[in-house]
Amino acid sequence: MSSVPPQGQVVAIAHRAGNNLSNLERAKAIGVDLVELDVWLHRGRLEVRHARSVGLLPLLRENWRPLPGWGRRLELDAVIEAAGSDMQLMVDLKSESLCLSEAVASAFDRALPGKAYAVTTREWWLLEPFEGCKHVCLIPSAAWADELSALKPLLGERYHTLSLHISLVERPLIQELASRGVSVYVWPVNSFAELDRVFTAGVKGINSDSLSLLGRVVADYNHPLRSNP
Repeated sequence: MSSVPPQGQVVAIAHRAGNNLSNLERAKAIGVDLVELDVWLHRGRLEVRHARSVGLLPLLRENWRPLPGWGRRLELDAVIEAAGSDMQLMVDLKSESLCLSEAVASAFDRALPGKAYAVTTREWWLLEPFEGCKHVCLIPSAAWADELSALKPLLGERYHTLSLHISLVERPLIQELASRGVSVYVWPVNSFAELDRVFTAGVKGINSDSLSLLGRVVADYNHPLRSNP
């Protein structure tokens, strides 16, 4: 592996692996720190999928590409059960209602009270219901420069972990955030060239669609215990 590891520990995150139970099992076998999944509140159900629903139609869409939406859909309870007590999940909150946050918190409390997990979202107000929960890691996310600008005043004060799109990664920014005590997790990191780039910038966590890349990272680099994402 040619990538130069950063000083300290690396957090390995399996991007969207929780959206499919087979990929979840593969990620668990690799030994990643966090398995990410996308959760929507749809008709009272906590559905696990990245694709959006299409109104009342039994269809989904992914980047405007229609997908079949009929049949049984994966729900959060099934993913929590499959993850068990030893695999931490990172829930990407996809709706724009606090009802989603409250339903997710209730689902974890019912299934595994006190289980450590992380929640992330670009809609930062959805993190409010989790504040004060010591077992929940709050990770606001920024994909665009204007989102990052709006979020920066809260970093180091209200939030101490940031999920950042790789297009925004610059070493001075990562150093500034580190000086505030903020850890940065970057997505998507899907090649060793990208891994070199973000490690050179000082990033401490990578979120990747590539389970083979994550396997190499887990094997070659030290990373923190799952109880402390």
